[in-house]
Amino acid sequence: MSNLDAKATIPALIWWGQIVDDTVWKGNLPATKWEASSEIPGWGTRYKVRILGRDTETKDVPDDQLEWAECSFPVTAGSGHGGSYQTSNLRKGAFVFGFYKDGTNMSEPFILGCLGNNEQTKLSQSIPLKGFIPFSAYIKEPVSVNDIPPEGSAEPKNGPDPLEGAQAQNQKTFSDDVEKGDGNKETYLTVPTDCDKLQLGAIQVEIKKLIQDIQEFKKRSNSWKYTILKPISEEGKEYSIDEYIQYKVQNVSKWISGKVKNIITDVQQFTTNTINNTAKDFYYTLFPNQRPGLKAAIETANDLLACLFRKIIANLLKMVTDFLLAIVDRFINAPLCAIENIIGALLGKLTGLITSAVNALLAPLNALLGVFDIAGDIIDFVVDLLSFLSCEETPECPGVTGWTPWQGATKFNVGSSISDLTDKVKTFASNVEQSIDPDNFDFNLDFSDIFDNICNVDALFCGPPTVEFYGGGGSDAAGNAIISATGDILGVDLTSSGFGYQSAPFVRFVDACGKGQGAVGRSIINSSGQVVRVIMENPGFGYLLSANGDRGGDGRVWASANETTVKRNDGTYDRPYIPGETFEVEPGDQVYSGGVTTIIKEPQTITAPPLDQDSIRRGTEPTTGNGEYPIFLELDSIFIDSPGINYNCEVDKITITPNNGAVLSYECDNLGSLSKVNVVKPGIGFTEYPNIEIETESGYNAKLLPVFKVNRVDEKDVVIPQDQIISIVDCVGKF
Repeated sequence: MSNLDAKATIPALIWWGQIVDDTVWKGNLPATKWEASSEIPGWGTRYKVRILGRDTETKDVPDDQLEWAECSFPVTAGSGHGGSYQTSNLRKGAFVFGFYKDGTNMSEPFILGCLGNNEQTKLSQSIPLKGFIPFSAYIKEPVSVNDIPPEGSAEPKNGPDPLEGAQAQNQKTFSDDVEKGDGNKETYLTVPTDCDKLQLGAIQVEIKKLIQDIQEFKKRSNSWKYTILKPISEEGKEYSIDEYIQYKVQNVSKWISGKVKNIITDVQQFTTNTINNTAKDFYYTLFPNQRPGLKAAIETANDLLACLFRKIIANLLKMVTDFLLAIVDRFINAPLCAIENIIGALLGKLTGLITSAVNALLAPLNALLGVFDIAGDIIDFVVDLLSFLSCEETPECPGVTGWTPWQGATKFNVGSSISDLTDKVKTFASNVEQSIDPDNFDFNLDFSDIFDNICNVDALFCGPPTVEFYGGGGSDAAGNAIISATGDILGVDLTSSGFGYQSAPFVRFVDACGKGQGAVGRSIINSSGQVVRVIMENPGFGYLLSANGDRGGDGRVWASANETTVKRNDGTYDRPYIPGETFEVEPGDQVYSGGVTTIIKEPQTITAPPLDQDSIRRGTEPTTGNGEYPIFLELDSIFIDSPGINYNCEVDKITITPNNGAVLSYECDNLGSLSKVNVVKPGIGFTEYPNIEIETESGYNAKLLPVFKVNRVDEKDVVIPQDQIISIVDCVGKF
């Protein structure tokens, strides 16, 4: 019998068990990338498993003393040889099964697979004292900020019985239907940074999504299938349309409240420390018979301050909800300038409330210490919290502050100014401080004045994308996107090269209405720190050449060109009305239809008219005149994005389709990789993105990108056929 045959006689005993608390096995896995294998904390993919029948349910053997169970993988996952591998996806609480590779010794368990979780099983919300009891994998995991109430008590996202099975992932909901109706809806991930301690970009994203969700619900509410009593199902609960809107507002309110609560808590600590330190300085200057009175006054002030801040934090969720309800029907878009205004108003009003109350509470101390006013100090402290002035060194602000699956790396708060926010905080704080009586205040702050002098939050006309440059350490680079007749982006006509770039800035194509998708550009800078060109790695698709009459913003269409919209005299918007729908209007309401706005003079009933597409006003042009200028494209160079390998440079032919008269040649190194591509003839009049290929039987993986020279027709003494001319809309800072 061979050794293999002898080993085959060893019984491979089958077992099943439960993966225990990950605090005893997570350390085996590398948390970050490593340079040397000696830096890996453990070895292999291993878990601590309590095995039924061998390990007792009473945990006589503690979790950390259980044996390690290694993982096996299917043949499709690879073994790690040659870079072929997949990772395991197991979590604590999972029930797994396998075999003992050491047979009857039963000390070297191997995991073969796992058992699917039953979504109806009640999961324990703490690590059970006994083994083999189902428990949630979310225990001790970081809870989403959306689920942290301002009181600070963390609750699991799915309530007391989180669903962690496949059924919970695939359950059809009303929200899924909304997503289906808006294929461009994006998931945003924001990156915290010391340059934006409040994360205005993240708040902006949450408010944008809230506004769009509510608008979508209202727009769909005229459909019979959404007017039944409880049409919306989410996280095991049924909601009506109105209830769901309240639910969405509450979720965002909790998230923003958590951000604001951190600032309020810091203000409380600062205020208490300031009062106590000031009193300490005076304490030993008083006569001995005066000191008990000061001590009692300080204790009373501290008690009253603690009570005040408890009340503010307890009412914070309500105040944030009130301010969100004040804006969701008035905003079609949520630009950063508007977010700065409303967050500045919220923080300013809260700061004003605090300073008013503090001044009143300190009145008894004034009799002992003289005039004791720290209102200005509190406001300055809040301003410092919002900026990075308190840092010993100014942090290096990152160029990327977020990520989306559609656009990749991006910057959500392009153009934001911390000084604008802090100025608003000071203004609103001073106004509230003068008007609030802290002894007779019910925490119902008035947010009506946040709409005074606010920037444009109305619908925008859908049109060509704007080009944004960010990161790289410089500023002021600008340009217009060159759009083909089929809606892809051929390049960027630079109108300003900018200055001071230390590295190539990121390029972002911002389509206000989300018509176009997928365009990816790469900027090139010169030795002087200026952007000299943009290379299109992917031209994308679906971008508009000019305004088409639709209106929207923030990446979606709010109202199509043939829909009628109403802005009420109180600043709120109705959902758009399709042709044939009737609605009531009152004096002061504004009705927009087909590009014309009518201000209503008397109460009446209006029927949304059918609109002739040819008569619809497409949108206000972004610049004076018609905002367009003609250009023609000439092939300037070929950028080698990937040189490939194994090409036969003497035989393989390079082609460009369409060529528009362009002729190319190329050079290779001794490995058959492309080292240079020559433009023998440039060709002119490109109106679509060409495909550059090498006809080969041996080479592979070369990627070549065209780079165009932009020529303005009115600046060239040359006759260009009309079908080779592209009209560019000047969108720089206008659309």
